[in-house]
Amino acid sequence: MAELSFLGLSDPPFSLSPDPRYFYLSSQHRTTLSKTTYVIEQRQGLSVVFGDVGLGKTSVARRLYQIHQDREDCSVAYIPTPHYKSAFQFLRGICTEFGIETKGYGETASLSALQMFLLDALTRERYVVLIIDEAQLLVGPQFELLRQLLNFELADRKLLQIVLLGQNQLRNKLRLKRALESRLATRSTLDPLDFPDTRAMIEFRLLVAGRRQPLFTEAALRRIFDYSRGIPREICRLGLNLLPVAADAGVTIIDANLVDQVADGLR
Repeated sequence: MAELSFLGLSDPPFSLSPDPRYFYLSSQHRTTLSKTTYVIEQRQGLSVVFGDVGLGKTSVARRLYQIHQDREDCSVAYIPTPHYKSAFQFLRGICTEFGIETKGYGETASLSALQMFLLDALTRERYVVLIIDEAQLLVGPQFELLRQLLNFELADRKLLQIVLLGQNQLRNKLRLKRALESRLATRSTLDPLDFPDTRAMIEFRLLVAGRRQPLFTEAALRRIFDYSRGIPREICRLGLNLLPVAADAGVTIIDANLVDQVADGLR
């Protein structure tokens, strides 16, 4: 931690873990959260967020979970990685996340227990939200289960709100599941950040970590953007490796030459 204090930092600003304190809300992240939250509040059922590796899907998933966990009128479950061998295991996993007892139940009884949970939530005017990250790992029968769950509905609303977040392979899987895809209320795509958002993300993380003065020259920020291609995870990976090198060199302002040196080492 010595290099952090030398650079005026109280915490590591470029951790690769999805710490919600360090989640920078770019304009596209704000739009994605707004669209998805609107669909949930209107009880319209299914939202999907697509994005390649490292673009912040898990951060969006955790922010959605945090937002709805803090609401008194909401029951929310978060499945970070849907590694289930069958649709029945998937169903039991969903029930477990919502605290629904299904021990010894078969598939039909488990579905009935979940439906009763949803109906009870409706009578108490509560939202029920299921967030599934890494949804590209789902397979055919599990998509069919989600379609079944979306059939729990009234004339004007769905009883269960589902948010799927997945890599771009999820697009192709959904195209093959027309009965589920046709139920999509909204879809969003996360793209790499542009340069202004890359700069703003770095400055935001440094501020949260305690740095009050700029750490990078403008040219260094440009080089970080060039090397990372605006991918948040790559920005953090480069920043993570820059800090100890800067501290070891006794540098308190990082320039483009140091970024080039560290980036070349990573490559």
